[in-house]
Amino acid sequence: MVEMVEEIQALHKQLNAANNEHERTVLSRQIEATDRQIDRLVYELYNFTDEEIATVEKATAKQERPAP
Repeated sequence: MVEMVEEIQALHKQLNAANNEHERTVLSRQIEATDRQIDRLVYELYNFTDEEIATVEKATAKQERPAP
């Protein structure tokens, strides 16, 4: 999980330095995918039920991150 967080940090640095829209889109998608992987690991670590996962997903969907 630590490696994934470090990966997201590196991807954010690359995103800030991106020169074109395509590169920003690719990096944003990589960040989102890695973030979802971390979420799944946390759900598994704490033995979240499907209902608990749905609650978390619903709550965090309202806090969408701003587009790059």
